[in-house]
Amino acid sequence: MRSIIPGGNSEQCFLCYRQATDKHHCLHGIRRKKADEYGLTVNLCRHCHMQLHDKGLNDLFLEQTAQMVFEEKYGHDEWMREFGKDYL
Repeated sequence: MRSIIPGGNSEQCFLCYRQATDKHHCLHGIRRKKADEYGLTVNLCRHCHMQLHDKGLNDLFLEQTAQMVFEEKYGHDEWMREFGKDYL
């Protein structure tokens, strides 16, 4: 599914605007599959993606972004039903 996050489908990294090489699920672990189903993904460059996974940089920002975009479309109650965690 294409990303529902504005700018999430860009060829540029969502965080630094370099050439994107990786698709990142804004929610991970048990929430990753649903993040993919709802299009809660962004494209990242390799550097930003590794910084995120190795050091947690921008992780909360991307989780919050996913929640805000989802809630604009489906509402907070649906967010809590689907993901069960409030990042805001």
